Amino acid sequence: MTDRDKQRLDELEVKTAYLLARQDEQDTRMSQIMARLTYIEACQYRLMKEMGITPNKIDTHQTAQDDAKAINLTTIDQLRSN
Repeated sequence: MTDRDKQRLDELEVKTAYLLARQDEQDTRMSQIMARLTYIEACQYRLMKEMGITPNKIDTHQTAQDDAKAINLTTIDQLRSN
């Protein structure tokens, strides 16, 4: 193996180590994001239960439309009050 081959191998090892470190960093960030999303989802579920909303129905198209209408009506009523 020539000096040039050894140098190139060393460069590749450095790049590989850098990429592995970045991957570990991104895995850590992803885990943090997933933990935050899980917490938010749990809070959302609890709030929905307190408001009397069935959490299982939230994914339906009709529920989304009903919620949008309710939000719009609330906004309109607030604007009229002001």
